[in-house]
Amino acid sequence: MQKTKYLLPNALTLVNLFLGSFAIIIAFKGQNEYNAAWLIILAALFDMLDGWAARLLNAKSEFGKQLDSLADVVSFGVAPAILLFNWLYMVLTKLSRFSTFEMNSANLGQNIILLCSLLYALAAAIRLAKFNISGSSGRLFRGLPTPAAALIIASIWLLINSESKLIQPVILNIYFVLSFIVVIIYLMLSNIRMLSLKFDGAGISKNYLQYLVILAAIIFVVVFRLEGILFALVFYLILSFISAAAGLYKSAS
Repeated sequence: MQKTKYLLPNALTLVNLFLGSFAIIIAFKGQNEYNAAWLIILAALFDMLDGWAARLLNAKSEFGKQLDSLADVVSFGVAPAILLFNWLYMVLTKLSRFSTFEMNSANLGQNIILLCSLLYALAAAIRLAKFNISGSSGRLFRGLPTPAAALIIASIWLLINSESKLIQPVILNIYFVLSFIVVIIYLMLSNIRMLSLKFDGAGISKNYLQYLVILAAIIFVVVFRLEGILFALVFYLILSFISAAAGLYKSAS
């Protein structure tokens, strides 16, 4: 009976891994990035649920911690990197004089641009390793959590097919994409304190910022639909900076 309490958290972690692996498979086809983005978002949901279940059942273990990190490398490291690769591929195709682009005919500069997407996967692995050896699970993280970074990438892919005359020129601008990759890697590897979305029990007094993020996300999605996911993540970043600057939580990992 003692060991069975670990089954639910670990099962949820494996669902996270399954969804991330599935996202990789369909993103490789180059035509299903939209669905892959949704799979990454679902994987992030299960990543939250496995931590919640582990705390609720008092079922934290070293095995579960390592399994969670391995799943996160796939779902929030490799899968988003493939979306970034396809995003860059799409932009290079748009810039091509013939409206086509093939890797076997790409020049050195174009290949380097495409390989920049893989830097995200490396940064995600480093970020997860740093978290594992931190020895703390404070209410603040040092650096942007890997699932949050993956959600930002996934939410942008949901907007790529948008017909908005404001969004499209920005998303398909090569300088914006490369700058985005640099910024998100910097945020992941930096020591900037970011708000943890882990709940300390179910009460409001200890989790009011976490509940505020969830409430804001619901409102943004209801009002702005798909764009609301990205707005909610921006809100999370801003709230993280404010809560860290105001010293609302002292510990960081």
